[in-house]
Amino acid sequence: MWGTITRVFDTACRHHAERVAVIDGDRQVTYADLHRDVEGLAGALGSLNGGPGLRVGLLAPNSVEFITGLYGIWKGRGTLVQLPTLAPENDLAYMLTMAEATAIIYHESFDATVEKLRDVCPQLRHFVRIAPSRSTTPSGVVDFHEFLALGVAEGHATVNSEPDDLAFIAFTSGTTGQPKAVLQTQATYSHYAITAGMEIGDTRPGERFVHCAPLTHFSQQFLLPTMMRGGTNIMLPSMDLQGLVEAVRTHRATATALVPTLIYMLLDRDDLDLDAMSSLRTIIYAGSPMSPDRLRQAVATFGSVFIQAYGGSEPGFMTVLRKDEHAEALEHRPDRLSSAGRAFYHVELSIQDENGETVPPGEVGEICARQEGQMTGYLDGSLNAETMRDGWVRSGDLGWMDEDGYLFIVDRVKDMIVTGGFNVFPRQIEDVLSAHPNVVQCAVIGVPHEKWGEAVKAVVILRPDAQADPDELITLVKRAKGSVWAPKSVEFVSALPLNPAGKVDKKTLRASYWKGRSRSIN
Repeated sequence: MWGTITRVFDTACRHHAERVAVIDGDRQVTYADLHRDVEGLAGALGSLNGGPGLRVGLLAPNSVEFITGLYGIWKGRGTLVQLPTLAPENDLAYMLTMAEATAIIYHESFDATVEKLRDVCPQLRHFVRIAPSRSTTPSGVVDFHEFLALGVAEGHATVNSEPDDLAFIAFTSGTTGQPKAVLQTQATYSHYAITAGMEIGDTRPGERFVHCAPLTHFSQQFLLPTMMRGGTNIMLPSMDLQGLVEAVRTHRATATALVPTLIYMLLDRDDLDLDAMSSLRTIIYAGSPMSPDRLRQAVATFGSVFIQAYGGSEPGFMTVLRKDEHAEALEHRPDRLSSAGRAFYHVELSIQDENGETVPPGEVGEICARQEGQMTGYLDGSLNAETMRDGWVRSGDLGWMDEDGYLFIVDRVKDMIVTGGFNVFPRQIEDVLSAHPNVVQCAVIGVPHEKWGEAVKAVVILRPDAQADPDELITLVKRAKGSVWAPKSVEFVSALPLNPAGKVDKKTLRASYWKGRSRSIN
């Protein structure tokens, strides 16, 4: 049994008490101070009606208060309800209601949102507001710092967490439908955060990790490993590229985690200061694969600092492509630039057919995994059977493995396009289009077609002041993949919609084309 997250947190704070645990703007917080505040919040939450098991929503940007909230909820045996800061109000209301959250800790920038949530979430009874501006606290709301100080002053006992406690309810990104509520216990999440976080991050003593991606997503996995090494977690409140460059420069940061979209944006900056980024020894990318051509460009720009992690809310992190494997692929095995790496040491990986049978190497099937750090199930248990089978968690992704165990992701099952009876995988077309020198980013979707059911459509972002002819891009794909795979139309746009996790939101992209229709591949 892996124990609990809070016990690991307590040990890290005890071992590194005088070191700086968090940098948030001008604030530097030591491990001792962070631990004191976490204890205070845990005690204050424990004084509320509900006791252990209290379900608490956390709605805040990356900040020291987010970290205090995270571990304070867990320290008091509460359940964290993860609330993405970029989610619309109706989604937040859905999450809070479904999770039956009775308390919410929120940042003052969400005052208007929370005021509306109070009207549609009657089960919410406790409101704790983080107010860096020290503005007046609304009626019926408690100031965050006063609340945790109360817990310290009155000596409310912190009960600490137990392995079987429900650690959090996290919601899937909803790329293929309504977000599902995923459950993790203290035991499963501590295994997940420690084993995956340490193995992915190549975490070293004194690491200085910049959190640019939201802590409500995969960047959270690197908080605890950084603490275990006595390092410093550096907070950025938003995915601000200039802020990232300045934070790395100012703090001589050694590591960060980004979605590929942000890496592409960095590469395309005319004013990118490489000297400012020179202290980085690790850049983790996850959320979606990078195209091989862009990955070559990234390594040429930043050096051999890249680690790819692949996973999902339900199965957890499954595979990793380490720095040395990137270098090996670039020099000797270019085919493996398209790989998501090999399974973690603690993960069993299997490519399965629709009957749950493992398929041979080289054959495409659904990527499935099992590990101690996977979800325990969905909040709505009736959904478990469609994702969990004989201990395996089905990822919803299609892929294949080579003889050496390297995984190649083909596409999302529900992103696959069926055109004229042929299965077409958008990601492979996107890799071809991304090789064009004028293409910054692209997304391929299926749109309605009377004859073929679906037609392949490419939505493309070009480099500033660059041009490309649609027929040129169509021909590029036709030569590489054949006529069936070639887009039947190309649309040039200035931006692609992103979901709260920073991934291209294909559901939104498809919506206007399929309005009023029943899509054959949803």
